[in-house]
Parts: sequence; structure tokens; C-alpha cells
Amino acid sequence: MTGTALTGRRPFLTAYLVGVLVFLLAPVLLVIPMSFSETRYLKFPPTGMTFAWYSEFFHSPSWLGATGRSLLIALCASALATVVGTLASLTLVRNTRASRLLAGASLGPQVVPVIILGLGTMLLFSRFHMYSSITGIVLAHAVLCLPFVITNVVGALRQRGQTLAQAARVLGASPVQAFLHVTLPSIRPSVISSAIFAFFVSFDELVVALFVMGRNETLPMRIWSTVRDDLTPVVAAVATLLIVVTVAALVLAEFLQRDTSKPAEPSAIP
Repeated sequence: MTGTALTGRRPFLTAYLVGVLVFLLAPVLLVIPMSFSETRYLKFPPTGMTFAWYSEFFHSPSWLGATGRSLLIALCASALATVVGTLASLTLVRNTRASRLLAGASLGPQVVPVIILGLGTMLLFSRFHMYSSITGIVLAHAVLCLPFVITNVVGALRQRGQTLAQAARVLGASPVQAFLHVTLPSIRPSVISSAIFAFFVSFDELVVALFVMGRNETLPMRIWSTVRDDLTPVVAAVATLLIVVTVAALVLAEFLQRDTSKPAEPSAIP
């Protein structure tokens, strides 16, 4: 009887799921056709068909400068967060009271409102003369990315366990050798997917950048200023490009996450 009831409700559940997805994705999908509009303002449905706004983006020094700056910051911040988060996960995965407290503390950047983090970061950077510096924003974004890396890598470590690493230690491997040749190969897909997520967390971040970057605009800052002052379809063109890149990266991250369920082959220890 229960199975029959679930079968009867399945069409309603499917319709509900489709409705939720449409509600979530509609604002994103509406941006794409507006990026081809011939009008100088955002309009839906769009009028005409042109690639002029994409051309304006690729020929604008301000847009390209902001994009290059965001790419540099995101690459550095994701690399730093991935290295620090992966090494920290080796300690946080231990089931001790101290590791549990540290694991909870590591989620602080996700719990504290980002505007509070931005204000505190601005005051700190002003004191140490790091305001409006690439180094400062890289450190700030790395802190924001850490919870995503730690959560992902700790989950992979708990799934894989420490048996192989302990066996390598028994056979004479040093802690560094056991990590590089046993632990790291087994969690490599999770580390790479964590780096991808960290990259986009940094690349899309706006609030902290507004507080600490000054006139050195990142791409989100450039989008924000354009939306505030002169809302043209070039914003929709930039958003469309970001949608395409983000979807491709999420597909790659999902593919790598599925690989974590497959047995890993640790490399030979010299």
C-alpha cells in the first residue's frame, strides 16, 4: 500500500521538483538572451541579435583588467587555501576533542556574516598597510575558501581511512612519504575539486573586496559599479560567460567527486 501511495504521488513530486528548479534557474537563464539585445539597456524579451556587448567586453581595458585581477587573486587564494586546508585536514580528521573544536572553528568564515568579515579585514589591513593590495585580498579570500576545502578533504579522508598510511609507516615510510605516496593519491580527486570550488568562491566574492581593494577593481566590483551606474547589456554578456565557465567547472568537480568512490592506487614509495 505504501508503494502504491508513493507511485501515485511521484508525478506531483516530479512537478514540484521541476517547479523548484525553474524558480531557481529562471533568473540565471533570462540573463543569457538579454546579452544579445541590440538595445543599450537590459530588456526582456531582447530586441534584435548582436554580439556587440561581448566585443565591448573583450576590447575594454577596464573589464579585461578587472577580469585578469580576479583570475590572479582566485588562483593564488585557491592554491593557498587548498594547501593549508589539506594539511589542516590531516589533523582535523582525528576524532579527538581538540580536533572537533578546531574543526568547528574552521567553519567560522561561513558562519560569521561576510560584511563583518569585510569590516574586520579592512581595519586589520589598514593597520598593517595591506589595504588595496593583492597580497591582502589573497589572504582574505583564502580564509573564506578554507571551510570548503576542509569540509571536502576531511570527508574524503574519513571515507578512505588511514589504514594504508599507517601500513606505510609500519613499513618504514616517513610521515611525508606516507602522505605524498599513499594519502595524497587516494584523496587527489577531492583536493582538486576543493581547489575548483575555492577558485570560484574567491572569483565571485564581492563584499570583502569592496572593503579592502579600494580602486583596484575585481570583476565582481566592476559588475557592481556598472549595475549601479550604467546598466548595459555588457553586464549580461559577462554574466553569460561566467555561467558557461562555472557550469563547466561544476561538471568537472562532480566528475572528480565521483572518482573518490573508486579504489585509489597509491604510488610506489621509493
